[in-house]
Amino acid sequence: MRSVYLFSHAPSESPIRDALEYGSCHVETHALVEGRFVCPITAPPHLAILEPPPSVPIAPLLSAMRRHPVVGRVPSLVVLDTRWLSMASRMPCTDFILRDAPPAEIVARVSRLVGDDVDTRQQPVTFGSLQVDLEGFEARIDGVILRLTPQEFALLRHFVTHPGRAWSRDVLLARVWGHRYNGGTRTVDIHVRRLRVKLAAPHAGQLQTVRGFGYKWMTT
Repeated sequence: MRSVYLFSHAPSESPIRDALEYGSCHVETHALVEGRFVCPITAPPHLAILEPPPSVPIAPLLSAMRRHPVVGRVPSLVVLDTRWLSMASRMPCTDFILRDAPPAEIVARVSRLVGDDVDTRQQPVTFGSLQVDLEGFEARIDGVILRLTPQEFALLRHFVTHPGRAWSRDVLLARVWGHRYNGGTRTVDIHVRRLRVKLAAPHAGQLQTVRGFGYKWMTT
């Protein structure tokens, strides 16, 4: 299994960690305590992700990471605020991503950097005639690809990988849209309605409303 080290100022609240939690990589988090970079001397991971505190100069942390004997030579992904975007092309990192990037983009960027791992590829999730390819970012019914927007697919992906579990609208916003999304919970209802239309019967009925709370995906 591909291993990822996430160096974050807030590991327990990291949208990066949330997006990768149920993927094909093993994510090991390390806290940036008081802005200091600390990494254990272990076997190197396949990817190092640096998620610094918002609006804090990133150069010292990135420099410390690149000098470290374990993660200094592996591919690196840096989480940036828009204020540092003009400097991104000159940073000594493999790739970068904006802090408010949607989960689907986070997964895609990380998958590209860690490379293919045939033995650990996630198998498509299947419910009758519905097949959701988690890594190919496609959903099919009877072999026909559904025309889903990236956000609709991210929402469907979240539901089908947690069947039977009820999710509040607030939690869905945080996990699917990202912690920095400023829109209201109404957007969840809109996307659920559109997703149901595209799924059609009988699969639309599997995306059930939990009255006064949110939504859940049922297996039958």
